[in-house]
Amino acid sequence: NHHPDNHGTQFLPSNSKIMISFTDGGVFKTIDCTAPTVSWTSLDNGYRTSQFYTIAIDHGPANNDVIFGGLQDNGSWWTNTSNPAMPWTMPSAGDGSYCAVTDGGQYYYFSRQSGKIVKTTLDVNGIPTAFRRIDPITSDTVNGGNYLFINPFILDPSDNNIMYLAEFYNLWRNDDLGSIPLTNEYDTISIGWTQLTNIAPLISSYITTLACSKSNPGHRLYYGANNKRIYRVDSANTGNPSSVDITNNINNGGYTSCIAIDPRDADKVMVVYSNYDVYSLYYTVDG
Repeated sequence: NHHPDNHGTQFLPSNSKIMISFTDGGVFKTIDCTAPTVSWTSLDNGYRTSQFYTIAIDHGPANNDVIFGGLQDNGSWWTNTSNPAMPWTMPSAGDGSYCAVTDGGQYYYFSRQSGKIVKTTLDVNGIPTAFRRIDPITSDTVNGGNYLFINPFILDPSDNNIMYLAEFYNLWRNDDLGSIPLTNEYDTISIGWTQLTNIAPLISSYITTLACSKSNPGHRLYYGANNKRIYRVDSANTGNPSSVDITNNINNGGYTSCIAIDPRDADKVMVVYSNYDVYSLYYTVDG
């Protein structure tokens, strides 16, 4: 009954059996650290250590209250009520990372550290009923992929059967998520995955964010890199399309941390840069 990520410990000067532990889950205390089975008590007393990396909603039914997201070393948490006093549930563990849900909530996609993604069904209380790990088999067989610690993926908003996934400087597409059975297995797969090899080579950089258009036109993918570059892939949902660098007149910028597309017009895009002493927001109306 203790959080796994420890940062340090202290012993009570008057009693060396009493140990205080501080972790990513807060502060814990045991009254006997020499016991055969050490029991811990949380001292958080309402203090929350949770930090959201990402947040997601169900874009299907109107006025849907489902909200969920990935938290730093505290799993992925889910709620389906607007009542702030109701407790959330944790359908996925690890370092909660990017997440998504098909419109209407049939399938949830949760990821954790280093690009591990699971396809999951949840009951009405947010408890998993079945799952399958689905990230692709890559050339990096030792590590299971060259992924960022918190690694981006997205569903295509105009076809939730399609997923786009960044793998450092590589880009993957799965265009048949529905064919992946939920067999409760936890290993990489090849079902539905295609590596997009015609995208612009990223020299000494890597993909940090993804976004896909919903309409006018749909299936347009934008992705950004840690060297401020922004790229566009038209008709990303089919074949092996190429990309074009659209960074143009942006001379400032740190790493590209977020891209948002107007759901009514794929030419209208806002880009967020993260760093110190740089212009953080840029906007285009012509894609």
